Amino acid sequence: MQTQKQETLTLPQPRPHEVRASAERLSVVQVIINLVPGGAEYLLVEIATRLASRTRTVVCCIEDTGALEPELTGRGIEVIALHRKPGFRPSLSRQIAAIAARHEASVLHCHHYSPFVYGRLATLFRPGLRVIFTEHGRRSTEEAPSRKRRLANPILGRLPGAEIYAVSDALRQHMITEGFPANRVGVIHNGIEPGPRTTEADRRLARRLLGIDGDALVIGTAARLDPVKDLDTLISAFAQVRRQYPRAMLAIVGDGPERTRLEEQARRANLAEAVCFTGYRRDARRYLPGFDLYVNSSMYEGVSLTILEAMAASLPLVATRVGGTPEVVVDGQTGVLVPARDSAAMAAAITALVTHPDRMTAMGTSGRRRLERHFTIDRMVNDYLRAYRGSS
Repeated sequence: MQTQKQETLTLPQPRPHEVRASAERLSVVQVIINLVPGGAEYLLVEIATRLASRTRTVVCCIEDTGALEPELTGRGIEVIALHRKPGFRPSLSRQIAAIAARHEASVLHCHHYSPFVYGRLATLFRPGLRVIFTEHGRRSTEEAPSRKRRLANPILGRLPGAEIYAVSDALRQHMITEGFPANRVGVIHNGIEPGPRTTEADRRLARRLLGIDGDALVIGTAARLDPVKDLDTLISAFAQVRRQYPRAMLAIVGDGPERTRLEEQARRANLAEAVCFTGYRRDARRYLPGFDLYVNSSMYEGVSLTILEAMAASLPLVATRVGGTPEVVVDGQTGVLVPARDSAAMAAAITALVTHPDRMTAMGTSGRRRLERHFTIDRMVNDYLRAYRGSS
């Protein structure tokens, strides 16, 4: 077996330049792996566009760009792709430093771990450049931290000029087990724009978009079709629910590498006509008012934006008790939390709710209220702006 050749980094003696404090708007480089649609990527778009009047922003993708690139370039925000080859490529840090120098940036906002590592190295070439690191999630917190991270993180976490944030308290605790110093890791919860409250007209439109009869019981979710979302469990739970509610429908908004296999699972369970796969929808929120109940079946979440969007749509929730979800969903008040990978528990929770419509309505109302108080995009963006300015 051939092993991927890794680059080594030879550090030059940096020139004695410092990042200039500009009297103009703060200049920020947002660094991310790519712009393939996902939670972190949507949040980057929101942060960059909402701060456009207060910061000058350029977006740097470690790999290629992605479907969300036009969301940025269409608003005059430059997107640069570094096209990383497989393996660790330290020379990318020099390119990031050069981008920061060209744009007179004083801040790198690095989303996820790999961009953070490259961003920390970039500061060796551009003294005075500050790093804001947001960890958005892990595929799982069940696996033990890698030896490399346990060795590197105490060093990376203690170096000056960086502020480190998790999107949930649960993720913060996991980062501490990976070696980050506890006193250096803060929390900035995700947020979304609540938008107007949904109406009956929104519900009718959403059901037309889904191609679902107006009177059907609709259980729905919105997610990238990826193994970590564990939609197998949701489909299995839905099969159990449908024995009691034979006209129930399951709507799955999203796309991803698991789609073909999940469609086959639905066919094998004789659910092909009962499960609606919409594919990727940039306007996924338009579909949520057509649901009666929202389900999140993930094996891990940081803070799920789609759960927040379901709360904005005043939907009751059934969600797995993983990651940051219990920090968002109040069990018994805004939804019901169930164990991950347990289709029987999920089916029982769904059935218990749909047999009590008044309880579902009360949960949806409580969820919307909780979102408006704690999980708005304005609060999140202002938290990051304070971090950029060094006043968090």
